[in-house]
Amino acid sequence: MDFIAGVRQVLAGPVDASYKVIAQLHERNERQKPPCRYEIDDDWRQVLGVTDDDRERTDRLYRSIEATLIAQGIRPGPESYSMFNDGDPAFIQAIWVLIRNLNAVKIVETGVAHGITTRFILEALAGRGHLWSIDLPPTAAPELHRDIGVAVGSWPAEQWTLILGPSRRRLPKLLASVAPIDVFVHDSQHSEYNMLFEMTRGWEALRPGGALVVDDVDLNWAFEDFSRTVNARKLIAEAEPIRPDTRRFNQRGLFGILIKPGR
Repeated sequence: MDFIAGVRQVLAGPVDASYKVIAQLHERNERQKPPCRYEIDDDWRQVLGVTDDDRERTDRLYRSIEATLIAQGIRPGPESYSMFNDGDPAFIQAIWVLIRNLNAVKIVETGVAHGITTRFILEALAGRGHLWSIDLPPTAAPELHRDIGVAVGSWPAEQWTLILGPSRRRLPKLLASVAPIDVFVHDSQHSEYNMLFEMTRGWEALRPGGALVVDDVDLNWAFEDFSRTVNARKLIAEAEPIRPDTRRFNQRGLFGILIKPGR
């Protein structure tokens, strides 16, 4: 079975389809809430220990990946994968530094799309660990299914596992089999319903000192509400998209980081 046939088989499954319908109903009810106003940590790079070398290496790799995608007829950035965004340079840089400074070897992410964040995680691991990625391809845009993870290219199976399907079904079993993990990255459906589920499961699976990274926290109250329930170092950072995201209050968006206390 080829990749596209596998995607279609996943999307055709009645169980996975039911998960998506339930999530959409929850998301519809959430739209009545006022926006959450976060206080931005302008010094997040200093707090995480981002060096000039980190910035130069991540900027160079991002430009290389961007050029590769453009050569394939893909315009990366905001709303480049249906309504979804690619990971922006600041979000990716934060993940890169966390992986390297934590000596991370086990990473779980939700949301892949073109796979720019995925590629950066794999590059940061440098062959000394494993990444598990969960993605539910957009049913309304079957023409995008061939682009899932295109930025990753060919990568050894012993370093990267792509799991298709809804995180509510796939994530618990995965985390039960691979925990404790070093870093958990949420960048899938940004509804409170889904974000709270993923953050709760990811946090439980994190080792002491591990990090939870959440994209697009400005879209709802999920990250703020969850952060109040755990003991963690919290950072709110402004995204740096390669072109303005006109849907966001600041034309950029925000991402959040929670660092679990060490023993």
